[in-house]
Amino acid sequence: MQMMKSLLTSLVLIFSSFLYSQNYYVKQLGIEQGLSNNSVVNITQDKDGFLWFATEEGLNKFDGNRFINYYKHTNHISGNELNSIYADPTEPIIWIATQRAGMNAYNYEKDELTVFTHDDSNPNSLITNDVTHISPASDGNLWLSTYHRGIEYFNKNTGEFTHYNTTTLPNLPSNNVWTVVEDGNGKIYIGHVEHGMSIVSLKTKRVKNFKYNPDNKNGIPGNHVHCIYKDSTDNIWIGTERGAALFDTQTEQFFSINQIANIPSTSTVFDIRQMDNKKIWMATELNGIFIVDIKQQLFLPQNQFNLEHLTVGSNNYSLSNPTASRRHYPFADGDVAFVRLVRDPCEPGGEAEEPRAETYELAGTTAKRRIG
Repeated sequence: MQMMKSLLTSLVLIFSSFLYSQNYYVKQLGIEQGLSNNSVVNITQDKDGFLWFATEEGLNKFDGNRFINYYKHTNHISGNELNSIYADPTEPIIWIATQRAGMNAYNYEKDELTVFTHDDSNPNSLITNDVTHISPASDGNLWLSTYHRGIEYFNKNTGEFTHYNTTTLPNLPSNNVWTVVEDGNGKIYIGHVEHGMSIVSLKTKRVKNFKYNPDNKNGIPGNHVHCIYKDSTDNIWIGTERGAALFDTQTEQFFSINQIANIPSTSTVFDIRQMDNKKIWMATELNGIFIVDIKQQLFLPQNQFNLEHLTVGSNNYSLSNPTASRRHYPFADGDVAFVRLVRDPCEPGGEAEEPRAETYELAGTTAKRRIG
């Protein structure tokens, strides 16, 4: 509880100060560089450090110099239109959520594909072939969200799926789901398409739903929950069509980032991620990327907190499109973007030369996720 209070205080300092933003060098990669399609819906990094890209037309692996493309006709995926990918942290497997062709497990060391699809004769099969998101379970297995049929828990050892939907959980408000995240404490957080956020206790199966109420200043900011993210200090962040918020798990209150920041326009937040330097990146629609530096220590002086903003521009330090996200046209008109911090050469430790390509940090992706 004390940590959450301290974090919220820090966020007020971050957003109210609006300190001068540092320079970030932005590099675009698209079909001209070998990407199979400019509509990139998700990115993951495997245990060997290679980057994988899910697109509207195939899967791609980037080795730092070139793209390797994987398609349905090469028997590497069951469908070319993808929604999400997740690199297994212990096995050489890329888990792939397709739009209408089930879930795939691609073993990149053996070059083998396993496909999981719905089977009417098997009650433990995947409940639908349209999978919107994949995330890790605390026991090493997987959680899947679907657009029409709720949540799936996948046991990697047995190959069986356990269904969490309005049939098995009558208090769940909807089966239309964008995302699911497990908190590691026996609960899953579900982001609904139009019904806010639900929290499910895996032990008791109790469901608590949070919907937008304009009269509740500490309520959820919107009903379309596009992303839920747990950071390295177990804070829960959510992105909605009315901006992002921090969720206090003790008081069950939401603290709107837009209100704290006094940002004049409310943007849809499609994705939230924490980088290696602990900064929180928020990808928005039409308002670029906001970078929150919470330092993770939470007790630093006021002048050590700031909010940075990457938005559209015509140089190598700006985005070419103001919409940036996992699912919704991020950095460029469909290209992948890499971003690296570039200090002013006049500052101590600054650098005058353009940074090398291999030092870029991945910052976002492109394209809206389709539904079946």
